[in-house]
Amino acid sequence: MHREHAAALRLGEHLMMGRGEEAAGGRDRASTLGDSFEALVGGIYLDGGFRAAQLFILRVAAKDLEAIARDPEEINPKGKLQELLQALAPSSPVYEIIHESGPEHLKDFLCRVSWEGIVLGEGTGHSKKEAEVNAAIIALEAEAWTSLKKTA
Repeated sequence: MHREHAAALRLGEHLMMGRGEEAAGGRDRASTLGDSFEALVGGIYLDGGFRAAQLFILRVAAKDLEAIARDPEEINPKGKLQELLQALAPSSPVYEIIHESGPEHLKDFLCRVSWEGIVLGEGTGHSKKEAEVNAAIIALEAEAWTSLKKTA
């Protein structure tokens, strides 16, 4: 999420970095943008205090907070999947990165989520976390565990 906020603020354009890092896509790298956003919030906090940092975050994240208020389950598909599955058995779903490709600054990940020996879904993303979330979304849509629910 930090990366999206940093991109919206165009923080990458204002970062000082070496030519090699810039040539390797450093201005658009998710980790760099996320770190720069966190540093900006920290700077606001140090300069203006907690309230200034809080107001900044609330302004920048307003759309995300509204989306959470509208549909909180849609924001955390991994948590929703875990709740559904743990109602059937105590084991948690397992997320496994099964493939990654692309240059270091722009990786693509493929994640598989399974539970109790059943592959529930696969998802892709530009980060491992994004791939896991997308795998959980696919799993929630497929509901591959429903056949177990009837016999459990």
